[in-house]
Amino acid sequence: MHPVLFHVGSWTVYSYTAAGMLAIIAAITVAYLRLKPKGYTLTSVLVLAFAGSAAGLLGARLFYVAGHLDAFSHNPGEILTLQMSGLVFYGAVIVGGGAIILAARLLKIKVWEVADAVGLVLPLGLAIGRAGCFLNGCCGGKPSGLPWAVTFPGTVQSVHPTQLYELIMSLTAFVFLVYLSRRLKRDGELFFLALAACGTIRFFMEFLRVHENPLAASTFQILSVAIILLSTFFLTSGKKLLPVRGIKKESEQLDNGAIGPGGLPGMSNGNGSKDLTRGSASDPVIDLRPGSLATRK
Repeated sequence: MHPVLFHVGSWTVYSYTAAGMLAIIAAITVAYLRLKPKGYTLTSVLVLAFAGSAAGLLGARLFYVAGHLDAFSHNPGEILTLQMSGLVFYGAVIVGGGAIILAARLLKIKVWEVADAVGLVLPLGLAIGRAGCFLNGCCGGKPSGLPWAVTFPGTVQSVHPTQLYELIMSLTAFVFLVYLSRRLKRDGELFFLALAACGTIRFFMEFLRVHENPLAASTFQILSVAIILLSTFFLTSGKKLLPVRGIKKESEQLDNGAIGPGGLPGMSNGNGSKDLTRGSASDPVIDLRPGSLATRK
């Protein structure tokens, strides 16, 4: 356990903070690699990432505070004391995801394309974050006598390394999603597969996790089941709500030499405004979006 990585003068660099920053950087990189072939610029991805990261951090903290109201009611000043500890993953997903959807709509970007990129990076970011949890000594498991059980400094009881369990399963889910990403037929399917995977992992992890609040485990399991059921609905009977890749609405077809909403920057949106979310006409990146100038094979 190494909660403090190093010091820079009077500034302390915490392992949890470093893992969180690394998770954000990795998520931005993977999301950009996913969206770049579709014509998205690095600027548009960074705008979405900032919205999601800022709102996600706030949501993760507020969910944690909501579960520890007794402690924070006596120390309200600690609510916004961020050393990147005391965060809840589902809070980040719900609030951060909402912020990304709002930003995508404001930028006139196709929401389901962005959602798939978010889904791809969810398990990756979670895996890196759990490495920070392990180094920080938080989010631990119940007592265990298994050969791989760990004993954290200051304790005498060996426990399940639930942080490492979740890290391994999340990385496995990420690899699986990368494999499926080119084989799915509808935008949005990758996102809901990611939600279902993360929900399933968290549901089973709660049988091994230890919480200060006795209701926390059942609460997270109920949230996990709700997420799994919602994802299953969209992946089965709700498929008609997800757009088929390769098909565009008539309003998004080429109009007077310009691509519709979410078109190339520097070119008309059809209303005389400029769209800064995509590469310019001279950009060497090939636009592979369905219905664009370059037809996907």
